[in-house]
Amino acid sequence: MSLFEKRPTPKVIDRPVDLAFMSAEEWLDFQCELYDVVAELGLAVSRIDPGVVRLSDGRSLALLQLVQHCHGRDRDDWRELMTSQLVAMTADLDDVVATPSMFDLRIRLVSDGPENRDALRHLGARPFAEGVTQLLAVDDAGVIRAVAEREIVARGWEVEEAWASARALTETLERPGEMDIVDVGGADIIYIFDQGTFTASLIKAVDRLVADIAEITPDGAIVSMPTRNSLLIHPIFDSSVCAAIGAMVPITHQLHRDGPGSLSAHLYWWRDGELIWIPTYFGDDGIDVYPPPELVDVVNELDDDYDYDYDEYDGS
Repeated sequence: MSLFEKRPTPKVIDRPVDLAFMSAEEWLDFQCELYDVVAELGLAVSRIDPGVVRLSDGRSLALLQLVQHCHGRDRDDWRELMTSQLVAMTADLDDVVATPSMFDLRIRLVSDGPENRDALRHLGARPFAEGVTQLLAVDDAGVIRAVAEREIVARGWEVEEAWASARALTETLERPGEMDIVDVGGADIIYIFDQGTFTASLIKAVDRLVADIAEITPDGAIVSMPTRNSLLIHPIFDSSVCAAIGAMVPITHQLHRDGPGSLSAHLYWWRDGELIWIPTYFGDDGIDVYPPPELVDVVNELDDDYDYDYDEYDGS
């Protein structure tokens, strides 16, 4: 039985700081709509906290991305959007559309913030990078849903084989629709964007992703994945990397804050397919960036006379 079967009057919950982009009136409308949708779906909910739905089974559903989506859509679209997202977030083996084959699996990246960890543990999520975790997922008629590892086992598939297939197919079949080179003053940044959910999932294969327009040297690249459908990349080849980092920090922070699909506000050093966190802290006195010592050594040894050219991306 759902806690909201009798549709109680929604409790007015103050907006969390990270949802302050919504006006007080819009936030109240969101809460009222959320209570109605939860009741209609019959979800077993213990309570609704600011920005989080607490399920009776102990899982928590973080609402930041749903709030961001609603904020950018017409009020009349909210109910359908909330319904599809909550169905996807609470999907389980007994009540979802069957996955046709292992070839439909993809890698979906999500933030591993505290509000998500119960749900991620329930789904069998695995670490991806600092602040980011990865899930198996499929596209069910336009709704992206996570596929729990227990579902893989129940279908008689090998779990490790499913993960390997999902990684390979994501990197092979998913392609961004937009790839631009942006001059940020003293450095060029490759900006990648697509409406799809799996764009950021391509970050581990960034050398192949940008191969048509840029070369990633053995020193790697500075990258960020502010949302699930966007990437920022600066190949490391000379001291312009310092200007690139200085520009990428606020750009990444702003894209992550605005969403939708917020993923990570951090920068990373990509090298040989691995992502090394570049800690960044925002304070009242400015921004502090703490690059790893190995990256500092690389930058100090760079040759400013290196001849580097970007090619034009043809969208293929």
